[in-house]
Amino acid sequence: MNVAGRFGDKDLKEPLLENVRLDPHTYYFLYVGEIKAVGLNNFMRRPLERMYGRPVDFISIVPDVLTRYPDGNLIVINSKALETFNRTGKQCNIRIPAGIFAEEVSENPVVINLIDMILDRQSEVFVNVFEARNELSLTDDDRVRLIGPAPDLASTFNNKLIQYEMIKALAIPVLSGKGCGSLDEAVTVAETYFKAGDRVFVSGAYSAAGSNSIIANTSREIRDRFPEQEGKLLVTRFVEHVHDPTVLGIVAGEGDVYIASVADQKVEGTQFKGSTYPTVLDIETVRDLVEMTRTIGKHLGGQGYRGTFGCDYIVDHDGNIFFIEINARKQGTTLETTLTMIHHLPAHPYFPELEFHAVTEGRFPDRSREMDPAKSRICWGTFNYKTDRDIVVNRDVEPMIPEPELFSCAVNGKLLRERYIIEDHVGGGVTIKAGGFLGRVIAASDNLPDVHSSLKRGIERVSDTMEEPPT
Repeated sequence: MNVAGRFGDKDLKEPLLENVRLDPHTYYFLYVGEIKAVGLNNFMRRPLERMYGRPVDFISIVPDVLTRYPDGNLIVINSKALETFNRTGKQCNIRIPAGIFAEEVSENPVVINLIDMILDRQSEVFVNVFEARNELSLTDDDRVRLIGPAPDLASTFNNKLIQYEMIKALAIPVLSGKGCGSLDEAVTVAETYFKAGDRVFVSGAYSAAGSNSIIANTSREIRDRFPEQEGKLLVTRFVEHVHDPTVLGIVAGEGDVYIASVADQKVEGTQFKGSTYPTVLDIETVRDLVEMTRTIGKHLGGQGYRGTFGCDYIVDHDGNIFFIEINARKQGTTLETTLTMIHHLPAHPYFPELEFHAVTEGRFPDRSREMDPAKSRICWGTFNYKTDRDIVVNRDVEPMIPEPELFSCAVNGKLLRERYIIEDHVGGGVTIKAGGFLGRVIAASDNLPDVHSSLKRGIERVSDTMEEPPT
């Protein structure tokens, strides 16, 4: 669906785009979150079709500003981008915080009316979320059911200081450090490490993909990075390391945790750029990572958490593992993990179906089993092209094959012109503000060297579509 030129002068409460058509014979659920995870919803249909005995479809509500969207029911909500368009007449991709997006979705008259229309046709409506947020108040209605963890628990477990103390109590290795109540205290703690010749990692209580964190060499760097910080900061010693593994799982209860994948992250400084699968770590280290993550998941389950979570770690030059953080939400590569499961476990419930059962029933289907990390039939990698300055996109990237087809070709040995695709490219003529995404590159093959070389070609192609804005 190409929507270039279809934006008009709108009230800030209106969506940027609304393209919803309801079929009276179809059961609907909603997806609320970033567009990169929209494809997961295709795998949520199966459990709902079994439950309701009729066709199921979904309506996506996203904040991303693109010139071309996937076909299907879609609502785009982003007041900052809309205000900029009304003022300048230009499409501008402005990334808004997840909490603000959730609040705007909940207060949007079009969304409220849509839910009322759906509830006139069915007894309840499920809302699948990329990240559960307290600001998503539309789920306060008992008939609007969340597919994801309880927002208050997600908020608690996303807090870096709470995580740090919790993981220490679970006897899982963490980097030495301290949660600090103020910027001054954080600087004081950091100075003890500087005097010993170490660098430090400093993070706010909430920091997604490294956005609110820094690796610091001096106190001045910390004060410059957090000039108005009045809340709490976590300060830990920075350890040079060789691997940044991430583990994705689902919690169904205190004793029921499903581990889906172990991948390697690409991290530059504190910024997450993408992941590759399978991990290159040895099998013993992988097993240790899996069991650490399972221990964390069981603890979350004991606190009432149900749904997807991920844990990030580092592995140093001596093979020591250290916990870094919990992400109490879906990961950016949850779709790639799902597509991997399709080929590893073809008759198995896929990742979104497992989460649905975990959240709604507090258990996994009886036939559930985990993938064997030592028997990978497919390799993949992702790269999130995020801009660190304002740029203008000078041309489109034409649609490529769907991601499920890319993975199928990789498994079946079918030769493609390229072993990568570009997803969610913003399109020609759009201005991207610093911190926004230009697009994602996904590569898949039967070996990791092919994946890395394909990612490089895809990154170069995306890079060629941007230029400096006119002065």
